[in-house]
Amino acid sequence: MMIYGIGIDVVRIKRIEEILIRNEEHFLKKILTEKERQLYPKERMKRAEFVAGRFAGKEAVAKALGTGIGSKLKWKDIEIGRLASGQPIVKLNDDKLVGDFTIHISISHTDDLAMAKVIIEQK
Repeated sequence: MMIYGIGIDVVRIKRIEEILIRNEEHFLKKILTEKERQLYPKERMKRAEFVAGRFAGKEAVAKALGTGIGSKLKWKDIEIGRLASGQPIVKLNDDKLVGDFTIHISISHTDDLAMAKVIIEQK
């Protein structure tokens, strides 16, 4: 295997919390896929942390792909789910990668920050 790309992103959870207070529904529809919205926490205290982690994860994927979020890659083209163990997994919609790739993601939180690191391997 060969590394195709590496991406990392850090997001202030307070920033996401402020956005959710102002315009929660619009922001969620813009950033999260339908499956991700099904994982959206019922507990208000965990919502900003959840969205910040997904936001950082999607930014890290876009950086690893070398495109960023914009004209070639949209927020909803990247879906971050989780296995039964809680491990996050990435699915790209609309065949954004051509070839045989494995995407590894790690998401971590502190009280103030959410961080994600992505490594994309080409088989």
